Amino acid sequence: MGELVYDDGGQMIEWASKIIGFQPRSDAVAVGWREHGELRAVVLYDNFSECDCNIHIASDGKPHWLNRKFLIAAFMHPFVQWKLRRVTGLVPAKNTQALRFDLHLGFVREGYLRNALPDDDIIVLGMLRSECRYIPERYRV
Repeated sequence: MGELVYDDGGQMIEWASKIIGFQPRSDAVAVGWREHGELRAVVLYDNFSECDCNIHIASDGKPHWLNRKFLIAAFMHPFVQWKLRRVTGLVPAKNTQALRFDLHLGFVREGYLRNALPDDDIIVLGMLRSECRYIPERYRV
């Protein structure tokens, strides 16, 4: 059985950054999922504003890392604890696996940033608090 991890001195941010392939902003915070002493998944949040933050999901790539408890925690933080109205995902256009995963989670395509990466474009995804099926309905207002 796994456990949620909230504070590990920055190790989750470092772990997820290597997997995702970018350095998050200085305001980054993370929530992780650990099983048998090993990190399986981390959600990074950064680029906070009054209404929004960017969200990045990293996993160890092994089967069965995703579970309902982790998903609930991943979305309760921005939408309930921090009272944000939306989260934004920025996905390289070539990363069709991540795009498919995010759309399955309930993100909506909102834009396309041409030449935003050295060798790729970025697809902008968003999820509104009112659309998030992972938080109780009373918090979706």
